[in-house]
Amino acid sequence: MQSSKWLALVALLSGLCIPLALAPFNFWPLIFVGVAGFFWLSFRAASPRQALWLGWLFGVSQYGLGVSWIYSSMQTVDTPLWLGFIMTAGFCLALALLPLFQLWFFHRFLRRLPLALVLIAPLWWVVNEWVREWLLTGMPWLYAGYALSDTPIAQNAALVGVYGLSLLVAVIAAGLLRTGYSLQSQQRRRAQISAAWLVSLLGLSTLVGLVQPASDWTQAIGTLKVAAIQSNVDQRLKWTSAQQQPTLDFYAQVLQDLPDIDLMLWPEAAMTLRPQQIPNYMADIQRLGAERDMAVLTGVVTYEAGRYYNAVLGYGTASGEYRKQHLVPFGEYLPLEEYLRGTIAFFDLPTSTMYPAPEPQWPISAELDGQPYFIAPVICYEATYPDLVRKLAKESHLIAVVSNDAWFGDSIAPHQHLQITRMRAIENGRDLLRATQNGISALIDADGRILQRSDQFVSAKLTGELTLRSGLTPFQHLPSAFIPWFCLSLLLVSYLTARRNIVD
Repeated sequence: MQSSKWLALVALLSGLCIPLALAPFNFWPLIFVGVAGFFWLSFRAASPRQALWLGWLFGVSQYGLGVSWIYSSMQTVDTPLWLGFIMTAGFCLALALLPLFQLWFFHRFLRRLPLALVLIAPLWWVVNEWVREWLLTGMPWLYAGYALSDTPIAQNAALVGVYGLSLLVAVIAAGLLRTGYSLQSQQRRRAQISAAWLVSLLGLSTLVGLVQPASDWTQAIGTLKVAAIQSNVDQRLKWTSAQQQPTLDFYAQVLQDLPDIDLMLWPEAAMTLRPQQIPNYMADIQRLGAERDMAVLTGVVTYEAGRYYNAVLGYGTASGEYRKQHLVPFGEYLPLEEYLRGTIAFFDLPTSTMYPAPEPQWPISAELDGQPYFIAPVICYEATYPDLVRKLAKESHLIAVVSNDAWFGDSIAPHQHLQITRMRAIENGRDLLRATQNGISALIDADGRILQRSDQFVSAKLTGELTLRSGLTPFQHLPSAFIPWFCLSLLLVSYLTARRNIVD
């Protein structure tokens, strides 16, 4: 009984290490502790049933802290406190089923394979992160690789993406555990070899990041004077009729205040009125932009053939429409709509009747001094999908992210979202401009460094220079799922080989 309680405590503490290693806490060495703790539990579980329990406890603490912002999202539409708590808890407990399955499956089928700790466990970790990208439309949050964002190692994302960084984290965590086992069994020679291997791996990945940052894979072809606009409209008021004119006045004033800008970016759904409802206003934006040789990109809601789209439109020297491809469940569309619509205010959001783009989307084109360039528009939650951004960025010279993080309230989510967005800049070797409704807006270079950032819950006009870049990083040559597929293939080969050896 005492051993079971100790294992349960380790599971809870290890799960907490994952979000604590990420923004806004940024205790990044804890990522190795958390992953190593998970691996340790995978071997220490006395039975498949205990493995289920320990995996679930790990997930409860991981998601209980890591996605606690779900509660804040519900409070932005005044969901009753008790109901918000129950729904957030239910969501976190459901997500905890993922590490439950991961730990149980490893314990049941993989832990006796050759190199189970130093190879199989890291491969299985990455496969399960990848599953979270697409299962039930996906929840690609809290990846281990994001913890390295502020280290030189992060620059390796231009080679292998965030999944490659997660694999590196998992391998190092397994190596630390292997070293600990060797010391415990007084196998000092083996411990020394393991420690030397870990130091070499960390040193090499750090050296590569220092010598070959992401920006070195692409070529600078020009600079832009840019502005990211943050309106700071209260989410409770944003979609009310009383707020429509003040919002329009704010952006009109911004255009007057910042005449000497090459590219101005407004947030997701900056204006709640559709362009067809304010044709004169939009015509003025087009005219001013053209006169000043300025591209203006704004998030809007567009309407066509009875369907609403979350979109980005280009004005002035920019042209084209980008429609959001990956919508947020419950936020932009409502699963089981016929049963949930009308039950609580959260299920009746003004934006919960959106449709995804019905066809592939392309970058928005713009001009600078008569020369064309292309912008990869990314809307909010799409920034968490590496391959979606990769496909747009490889055809573009700059990434532009619009978001409405006001839904998250004063929670950890805006900081996590910004960290995720920075990784997209590194993977693609592109500078990135980010405009949000109430923060955190930012100017980010191709190495993922924040050049400027806004405070939260204030109106802001961030201005500065970003670089237009051409060329491809190694990451952009292959689908982002290449690393997970590689891991899955190695797992299958290892498993089938072991079974064959047993039969023989």
